[in-house]
Amino acid sequence: MRMEGRCAVVTGAGSGLGRAIAVRLAAEGALVVVAGDKEQPLEETAALITDAGGQACAVRCDVSREEEVVALMRRAVERFGRIDVLVNNAGVEFAKRAEDTTVQEWDWLMDVNLKGVFLCAKHALPVLRDGGGGVVVNVASELALVGSEAVAAYSASKAGVLQLTRALAVDHAGDRIRVNALSPGVILTDLLQTALDSTGDAAARRKEFEERTLLKRLGTPEEAAEAVLFLASDQSSYMTGANLVLDGGWTAH
Repeated sequence: MRMEGRCAVVTGAGSGLGRAIAVRLAAEGALVVVAGDKEQPLEETAALITDAGGQACAVRCDVSREEEVVALMRRAVERFGRIDVLVNNAGVEFAKRAEDTTVQEWDWLMDVNLKGVFLCAKHALPVLRDGGGGVVVNVASELALVGSEAVAAYSASKAGVLQLTRALAVDHAGDRIRVNALSPGVILTDLLQTALDSTGDAAARRKEFEERTLLKRLGTPEEAAEAVLFLASDQSSYMTGANLVLDGGWTAH
């Protein structure tokens, strides 16, 4: 029970990686606030936790809107009395080169992927500090480290998340707040499967992704959730300002 009694706020928790993270933290004793922009999936995540004997509450929140982020943190404190861990997982993605990306698309992606991390950190950090410290885990991407086709805006946003992670770690080490990032590779979520299916040859596209890793397979949400658990718990007590890469070896070559 590595997270027993600690309150964790997880954004983008309605499905995929965020849901796996929330469920895993709860299994280790965390009191989990699951946040996202759609109520029904959040309620489903919360039910998975409570049905297993854990404690969770669902809060609808658009992380790009400051007033909703403020309300999220207030609700977490009202429900569980504190915040000990913030997992900034909410994110969006689309496949376009820079010249094909509209200004509106760029702003939308940056608002969620980068400004959302900033806003959640901004309003969670004072609560963490007042509680004696805590942990922030920012979910970035392997595409913050290497280039790839048709992901200009996404790669830029996730590289920004990495540098924001380092800056926050420097600013808040004295507050006993550790800030680290996780950079997942290709994780087989329902969203990815939908994207693979849209290519017309899902098996071939999946094989292409698998062949670009050293381990010759895709990652699972559960594997990524284990990495977040490590960063959120005392097991990583001497880590801050770091980036943990979980990509099956994609970026090693």
